[in-house]
Amino acid sequence: MWRRTLLVLLFVSVLFTPSRRDLFVGDETKYGQVVREMRTSGAFFLPTLNGTPFTHKPPLHFWLVDLLTFPLGTYSMWAFVLPSLLAFAFLLWLLTRMRDWLAAFVCGTSLMVWGSAQTARMDVGFTAFLTLGAWLLFRFFERDDRRALLWSGVAIAIATMIKGPMAPVIALILFGLECWRRHRVPRANYFPALAAMIVIPLLWLIPALLLGGDSYAHDVIVKQTVGRAFSTWVHKAPPWYYLLHAPADLFPWFFAAVAAIAVAWKRNDPLDRFCISWIIAVLLPYSLMSSKLDVYMMAMIPPVAILIAGYESVIANRIALALLAVAGIAGWVFVPTPYDTPAVRGLLIVLAIASTIGAIVGTRVAVGATLLLTYLYIAVMLTPMANDLATTRPLIAALSKQQVPAQEIALYSCPQLWARDMPRELERVHYVAPEDFAHIHPLVIAVARKNAKDIAPALNGYRVVDTVQMIGKSFDVYRR
Repeated sequence: MWRRTLLVLLFVSVLFTPSRRDLFVGDETKYGQVVREMRTSGAFFLPTLNGTPFTHKPPLHFWLVDLLTFPLGTYSMWAFVLPSLLAFAFLLWLLTRMRDWLAAFVCGTSLMVWGSAQTARMDVGFTAFLTLGAWLLFRFFERDDRRALLWSGVAIAIATMIKGPMAPVIALILFGLECWRRHRVPRANYFPALAAMIVIPLLWLIPALLLGGDSYAHDVIVKQTVGRAFSTWVHKAPPWYYLLHAPADLFPWFFAAVAAIAVAWKRNDPLDRFCISWIIAVLLPYSLMSSKLDVYMMAMIPPVAILIAGYESVIANRIALALLAVAGIAGWVFVPTPYDTPAVRGLLIVLAIASTIGAIVGTRVAVGATLLLTYLYIAVMLTPMANDLATTRPLIAALSKQQVPAQEIALYSCPQLWARDMPRELERVHYVAPEDFAHIHPLVIAVARKNAKDIAPALNGYRVVDTVQMIGKSFDVYRR
């Protein structure tokens, strides 16, 4: 009973923020604009950003959000985060089926998974369907279940429609690693699974290429797919980037993961060995890509969680909790002035006390429970601070103060505006490129300070009337 209670509490912990926050600057505000254009311009089948087809991600996630805005509203955070919340619940359920409740608890209390479950991003959905595909592939290898092979192909196709072609890449590498490890290729008709994996995404992609035209096809095929493949050997970050970042990417389970992988490597448990292949299948292709983002490693957390659930290292757990206690105490002493608030100090107290108690207990449940308590505090107490620091609210307020028609406002190198209570008039501001100033002369220009030099000639005759901070960067508002 207490195990189920922990999982329920874990899911409840991700339900506090959606009704209290706005979309964060970056991908979230960009996705907010994509969905807004889907509603206003009817760009459903082929989503757009600022009127141009959006090629960075497939459309399935945006379709779900857009459909949810009909009952919930275009400016409802719930419409944007429900896909991630449902994927989070689905992922926890999958892991209880693959291993047990503890695997789900470990995965759900990983900071990357827990935090992403409350966002408008598609990473948890991608991870959940990739996990489903891997689980079905495991059943195919273990039971010669050919229906599982087919449904694995369907799950991978859905993951592809959520985030892109890395899903089949990971699946095929995993299949190859398992065949090599088991010294056999199972006898089966692979055509239906491969057809599902390929044809389902093509049912959207081919019409999209025809509708989008040559420039869209170039961006999707050359820039987003072939370009990334060929830039594999031109590393912006070294191939060992993710190994160096593993302590943060697997927080707070890094030490437990190292111990569990070491034990699983020596054991002959089929699921453990499969999870090691799974980890390699994620780590290898992402390490070879030139573009590296820590969030890509979320796809590795489910197999890590399964391994941790199968082996407990009290020493590893106590090391993690001791470091958390030290971080809480050190943060209390050295908290930076901008963040020196009662709410932040309260967080540090909770972290220090809970992790100290947990270190004494030294179990995996203690590690997860410590983080769960900390997450609950963050969700309840620190959401207002996050709204001030990471959303476009400051810029919206600064533009509203100018009291000019939105058509007379130009934003250069600024995030898309989005807030639950944003004046709808501001939907009509112009997001511009430097060349656009050759034929427009707006009353107000907002620009990221570091990029103001790009449009210096256009700013002649304007003066700075306001400055705001978002995500630690300065943005100036000019008026003529």
